[in-house]
Amino acid sequence: MALFGKKTQSAPVQAARGPEKVAAENPYLGREPIIDRDQAIIGYKLFFRPGTTLKAKRINERNAVLEQIAKRLEADPKAQVTYPDEITDANLRDDDGNEVKEVSLSEMLYALKTKGVAQSLGAHLGFIKIHPHQLGDELRGIPAAKFPLEVDIAEILEAIQTEASEEAAAAEEEKENKVAAKNPDTVDEPKVPEILVKLEKLSNIGYKFVLTGLTEVFDGLEDILPKFRYVKLELHKVGNAASLIEFCKAIPLPRDTKSPAKKGAKTDSDGSVMQIIATHVETPEDFHIARDLGCNAYEGFYFIKPDPELSLHRGDDYRKILKLLTLLLASPELHELVDEIEANPVVGKHLMVIAEVDAGRKRAKPENIRDAAVISGVKRITRWTQLLLYADSKAKVSLESTPLLQLVCVRAFFMELASEKLPAGAGLGSSDLAFLVGGLSLIDNLFDESSRDILSKFNLPGVVVDAIADRSGVLGKLLSLAEAAELGDLEKCQQLCSGELGSLTLDDVALDSLLAIKTFVAQTQLAPDDDVWEQAEVTDDE
Repeated sequence: MALFGKKTQSAPVQAARGPEKVAAENPYLGREPIIDRDQAIIGYKLFFRPGTTLKAKRINERNAVLEQIAKRLEADPKAQVTYPDEITDANLRDDDGNEVKEVSLSEMLYALKTKGVAQSLGAHLGFIKIHPHQLGDELRGIPAAKFPLEVDIAEILEAIQTEASEEAAAAEEEKENKVAAKNPDTVDEPKVPEILVKLEKLSNIGYKFVLTGLTEVFDGLEDILPKFRYVKLELHKVGNAASLIEFCKAIPLPRDTKSPAKKGAKTDSDGSVMQIIATHVETPEDFHIARDLGCNAYEGFYFIKPDPELSLHRGDDYRKILKLLTLLLASPELHELVDEIEANPVVGKHLMVIAEVDAGRKRAKPENIRDAAVISGVKRITRWTQLLLYADSKAKVSLESTPLLQLVCVRAFFMELASEKLPAGAGLGSSDLAFLVGGLSLIDNLFDESSRDILSKFNLPGVVVDAIADRSGVLGKLLSLAEAAELGDLEKCQQLCSGELGSLTLDDVALDSLLAIKTFVAQTQLAPDDDVWEQAEVTDDE
């Protein structure tokens, strides 16, 4: 082109660029475990915060206004201008002035694929809440096999009622317009509600739906249930839970032919029998009630409470782990470490598994405890000894599927990562102390002693003990933030991030939570999972 070929000609004047566009924050907030009857994690209820896309839009609009104001003041320094309010989560409103309460599918897809939420699940399922109006083509961007989709019964019934009302109004209008009468001998077939048609269509291509909000049997329920593979029940709100569960399980369901068969899969997980998931299971008593009623899985944090029937952590084996941890904190010689590990079968068993994961990267397979200790290193062994207090040495459950171990590991990794974003001199000490607090934060649930009494047996800094026992200091606030993120408590997370942890944002919480989960998955699984996105259809916005 002549424009660029002549050296004597000056370069074209480029239009001034506007302010750089702000990208949407990560809408991921947290997750709650779903555990089967064998006490193994099968999946997670995923929590997202709404309005992240709209917030980015509003910030960009505000920045554009600020740019115009700056230009005006540059031309006329005495000009009167009105600055727009700062955009915050508290004052965020949609175009109609309403508070944003619903997470869009595009926001969820952004978190799942672009921000790595799907990868963080490892081999487990991710349960996602959606709404009836989202049962469209955009939904097909979500991998069917990986993400069961939750729909509330009240919203389904509302959609059915709305459709019926619209049809009745249309029929009345047709009658008023004196449209030619139909043949009296013609009998109309009952029309299937549109939402049930959509559910059926998506089920036929492999999507699994989860019915939520059900509290009783009602007329027409038998037409709705076959579209679902799971029913979530909050037993505290169900009048006759045994009868409702029996009714749900008696509904014949079509066999799932879309999901690949897995070796060793249970017979009731192939889609032919309704799976009942009890929700809000927060105590051992809740678990026992749900189990005895015949529920297949349990959503909640009941496993962090001491339960004599399920307790896996008391006794001499776990006292030995505490003794080993004391030795590790004193920087032992290799032979001392090997002798003590060999005396701890719980640690030895899991250390060999962890060392094999490490060995896969170093191409050096451990043959014995000494090899494992050399491959993994003292710091890594110290951390895992601390965390293996929460492992079950007798259960036939993999490390990444052990609920208590998974929870405390991710918590420790999260606190370590988040602490690195706090300013120096914040009373934190170091990221290693943050990891230590997270790793020992549930120790009082393992033994019949208070956390302060147990921790006093170690030579630990006072800030660590106070953070665990009283949730005090910066470390204590960081621990509270980790707990709030686990519960998906958006209000508590916002409160903590605007207080002593003011240098942390909700985007930081999402980022560090996911990175902590990925770290745990990477250190407990021998091989990465297949790319689930190959199963999803490509959406227009990709």
